[in-house]
Amino acid sequence: MALQHGVEPVMQIAARDRTRVGLQAEVLGAVALGVRNLLCISGDSMKLSPAPRGRMDVVDLDSVQMLWILRRMRDEGKYLDGREMKFPPKYFLGAAASPFASEVRFQALRGQKKVNAGAQFFQTNLVFDVDRLEAWLNELARRGVLDKVYILIGITPLKTFKMAKYMHEEVPGVFIPDALLRRMERAEAAGNAAEEGFAIALELVEKIKRLRGQGVHGLHIMAVGWEEIVPRLVAEAGLSPTSQPQT
Repeated sequence: MALQHGVEPVMQIAARDRTRVGLQAEVLGAVALGVRNLLCISGDSMKLSPAPRGRMDVVDLDSVQMLWILRRMRDEGKYLDGREMKFPPKYFLGAAASPFASEVRFQALRGQKKVNAGAQFFQTNLVFDVDRLEAWLNELARRGVLDKVYILIGITPLKTFKMAKYMHEEVPGVFIPDALLRRMERAEAAGNAAEEGFAIALELVEKIKRLRGQGVHGLHIMAVGWEEIVPRLVAEAGLSPTSQPQT
């Protein structure tokens, strides 16, 4: 459907839900339908899912192994069991990155493993602290990874203080500085939390734009139930193609 509307989709695949055999079959089917971008993630634990939960003892692959399998299919034309492929699939491989999930040096090490396995682009978790983001980028640079991968920074406009508090306390890998939480709390009390959250998103976009020469190549806007705000965010942040300087 996205392709029919002139949009290039990024297909997200969670290793948690796939076996190695099912993964290979699903990717071949996706490529046959025109999908050319694959985001490989391990997937959150079933502990975070609503009831009835899926089984938690079926873990056949993680994202690093998945990237390696798919890179080998594309570049070497071989299935995991070594059989030759008549028509190797062509795609652009991506992976998730979570700069704030733990110490930046550990997250940079995991990023390096993903690039070595085949990742060509990263989509990060939601970013609300650009200073800490820079520390992660610097650690990637120290490991010689920064010039080998395209990085898209995750952004979402916060609609309510409750949403901000939940993300900060409950969503793995998301960190919201106290100053931003206090801003959202005051705005909630004043009845304008949505506008304040939108303003914060614009501020973050402006700060992230300054990192374009430091490994950042774009944004991954996640609306989280507020899809109608995306066109306004794209327009006011100067992100639409018509607002970019011509080169």
